[in-house]
Amino acid sequence: MWKLMIFVMCAAACFGAAALMMRRRERKLAGRIQEMLEDAAAGKLPREHLDESSISAVENSMWRYLNGREMILERMKKEQQQMQQEISDISHQTMVPLSNIALYSQLLEEGLERERGGAGGEIQEELAALKEQVKTLDFLMGRLMKLSRLESGIIHIRAERQPLAPVLETVRGQFLARAARKNIDLTVQAGQEEALFDAKWTVEAVSNIVDNAVKYTPEGGKVSISVEALTSLVRVDIRDNGRGISEEEQARIFTRFYRAEGTARQPGVGIGLYIAREVMRAQNGYIRVSSAPGRGSVFSLYFLR
Repeated sequence: MWKLMIFVMCAAACFGAAALMMRRRERKLAGRIQEMLEDAAAGKLPREHLDESSISAVENSMWRYLNGREMILERMKKEQQQMQQEISDISHQTMVPLSNIALYSQLLEEGLERERGGAGGEIQEELAALKEQVKTLDFLMGRLMKLSRLESGIIHIRAERQPLAPVLETVRGQFLARAARKNIDLTVQAGQEEALFDAKWTVEAVSNIVDNAVKYTPEGGKVSISVEALTSLVRVDIRDNGRGISEEEQARIFTRFYRAEGTARQPGVGIGLYIAREVMRAQNGYIRVSSAPGRGSVFSLYFLR
């Protein structure tokens, strides 16, 4: 009997020692994996090959996964930087020929006026069309440059608490002439509300939305900008009674280079709403849209108070 008791006690001691060693190995392995995860998150994952004999297969597999993931992310980052650089280079390279075209068009027009006493007939009309195309190209290149600078981090958005009224009045002033040509009633009701935002980039974001509203609202329509204070946010609503946006399209209108069906006649490259969304995100805000075909649209911009 006593031999059996001794055997049981020895077995229990051996089992306890084995369990203790197993827990220690588990804790050590968990600690090593946690360390690798923290190094990977900090961008400091070592590149050297791990020795199979010195660590567990689980740890080695984790290292390979994290190392492969880091290499993929670095490659994607380099490709994105290259694309942004190419867009920026193309934009800059087009500025000189665009400026020259505009300059020579103006000189040619002035020369015709001097020689013919202001008469030019078809030549004057062709020059006017040429100048209009220059404006369109300048607009498109400007949008691409803003997109490139925003995504590459060249321009930093600095939000500070300030009133919204001056920003919205600036936007209204930019579009008054265009709205008047289509007999569109463009109004702003800003009040005295303040919020956290970057004034320059917020003008860009709101302008992109108002530009679409004026562009796609028919003659005699209405575009209104209003402000409402919420508990912790301030909402700016840009409302129009234009063509409206289908529910299927609403999920895509904020993506880069997307243009809805039926908009091909209007100038643009489909990045205005994307830039507006990114500006709001950078300011810890967001955009929502409520719309239906034939019933107009309401774009709501939410700012932190």
